[in-house]
Amino acid sequence: MPKRPARLIPDPPRGLRERPRADGSVRIWWEPPAEARAKGMTPVELDETRLTWSRREAEKLNREAGKTPRRRAVGLTVGHVIDDYVATSLKFRKKSPTTKIKYRQFFANIREKWGDELIADFTKPVINSWYETLYDRRGKWMAIALIRHFSILFSHAELRGWRPEGSNPCARLGMEIPKGRRRTASWDDFDALVAAADRLGLASVGHAIFIATLTGQRQADIVEADRALFREISIDTGEAEPLALWTWQLTRSKRGNTSVLPLSPDLVARIRPRLEDDGTGALLVDERTGTAFTPDRFRARFEEVRAAAIAAGNPGLKGLQFRDLRRTFGRLARAGGAEKGDVADVLGNTADEDQYLGDVYMAPEIMGLLRAIGAVRRPEKKSEERKQA
Repeated sequence: MPKRPARLIPDPPRGLRERPRADGSVRIWWEPPAEARAKGMTPVELDETRLTWSRREAEKLNREAGKTPRRRAVGLTVGHVIDDYVATSLKFRKKSPTTKIKYRQFFANIREKWGDELIADFTKPVINSWYETLYDRRGKWMAIALIRHFSILFSHAELRGWRPEGSNPCARLGMEIPKGRRRTASWDDFDALVAAADRLGLASVGHAIFIATLTGQRQADIVEADRALFREISIDTGEAEPLALWTWQLTRSKRGNTSVLPLSPDLVARIRPRLEDDGTGALLVDERTGTAFTPDRFRARFEEVRAAAIAAGNPGLKGLQFRDLRRTFGRLARAGGAEKGDVADVLGNTADEDQYLGDVYMAPEIMGLLRAIGAVRRPEKKSEERKQA
């Protein structure tokens, strides 16, 4: 039986481990005991070429592991509150999948900074100090978003009895509320983007630009639109002939409200090849992969299209985001004479009303939506004769 090689560090401190490697070198590391692991300590690699340093480092780690942990009530850390909110909160469960993803992203930021801290220990000065740090380092939008999501956790802790009622330290901080985004696109911007998409062979991005500008819907709903939910229908308006319309049955990802949107003739003309395809699946397909878009891939394709449009002589498109096309619809519809309430119905900003019941479409509701969508019209170009006159 081969003799075990002598240890590089005789009589090692607790937790110091040695193991020969296949190449003849020796791995040296410190292994935390179970109680230290429970506190979050993990193995630490040491240096087989610096034995005295490795011994001292292992002894230091043992001292840290042996410290009496701060006394805490089990399950009252910020990390526990996050886990409990995501797992048990009815409010969270009722949110859309897209909103849940965003919440988890913000919670991950909060966990990284505060996950091991006691939820009961937070005070308004602590939160205010963090807000000011975030404001300076990450900007006003991220600062207010993180504080608002932290506020949700404190409110949840109050409901669970883990903080006194009315003790939310995020309340009444006097945070600076950023002005809402106001950017919109012009018809020239619209044409430049669509032309760039077609030049790049990204017709589906052009389709998406049409849909966003002419229906005012969100990127997530457009990218995930199902071909099977686009249908041609006839509705009785009281006239001699029924009105034939292409419609999109849409359940909005953010609010969960359902609507049946009539499509304008310009939009139908643009996406007719897809509408005439009786197949199911995604309405929009990435031409380069032949598969449905993911949110990140669509974002990348749109940015490529925008860059191409700018390079083609449209510098005004710098900074334009896809979400600005939704706001563009609202501006164009109102400019075309649509009532504010009709525009809101199309955008889905009103109370949840299911306008789709089986195969029965309610003409008054459809007509209200059609008034807003039909109000988005290009201005007529003046003729040469009129200019000369």
